[in-house]
Amino acid sequence: MINTPLFQFKDVHAGYGDVKILNGVNIEVPSGSIVTIVGPNGAGKSTILKAIYQIAKVTEGEISLMGKNGKVDIRNIKPHKLVDVGIGYVPQIENIFSALTIEENLDVGFIHGQGRNLEIRKTEMFERYPDLAPRRKDRAGSLSGGQRQMLALARALMSYPELLLLDEPSAGLAPALVDQLFEELVSINKSGVTILMVEQNARRALEISTYGYVLDMGRNRHEGEGVKLASDPEIVGIYFGKK
Repeated sequence: MINTPLFQFKDVHAGYGDVKILNGVNIEVPSGSIVTIVGPNGAGKSTILKAIYQIAKVTEGEISLMGKNGKVDIRNIKPHKLVDVGIGYVPQIENIFSALTIEENLDVGFIHGQGRNLEIRKTEMFERYPDLAPRRKDRAGSLSGGQRQMLALARALMSYPELLLLDEPSAGLAPALVDQLFEELVSINKSGVTILMVEQNARRALEISTYGYVLDMGRNRHEGEGVKLASDPEIVGIYFGKK
């Protein structure tokens, strides 16, 4: 898609034990973009994220980040160190610390660095998510589903990520909150954060995406501009169901 992507997943083969899920998948994420991966259940979408975090075993291929400090081989970095090279992550489940307060969740997400201040960053997050501010001392487990997702995003943003990885961010949300979520993802992207998202709500996600990939049986099947994929009759009929 481009010559020097911020993030690249090149000819990756991965799986779990002897079970192979990804069969030479290629994904490129340009800096400043929103890229969405969609496809039917079992296509290997979430395995892409699990391969980045070494939950799925990569047997072939390259996973790299071209960040501010040059090219980084993701396969050689321990999962808990990925945040240090500029990657934030919001998993589908267990994406907040329920026993901690909202403020403590934000504290956990903060990464020290030159010009960074914990209190200023927390203030920025409470301004972005004003519903969380008056409840900053409440346990995160008391939040509603939509509020939990906002906290999960805020905690990930505390580390100033260059690349934000999202696994099924709309899962379990009420329909009215889904639109709010995708509007927030556009806002985060406009603030300078590149987004790579795996999402089951294919049409809605692709509509806000710069570029999209359709996976099937662990392989690339289609790719293109997000809006075009979302409106392609053949792709919609085969993968997303009839409108």
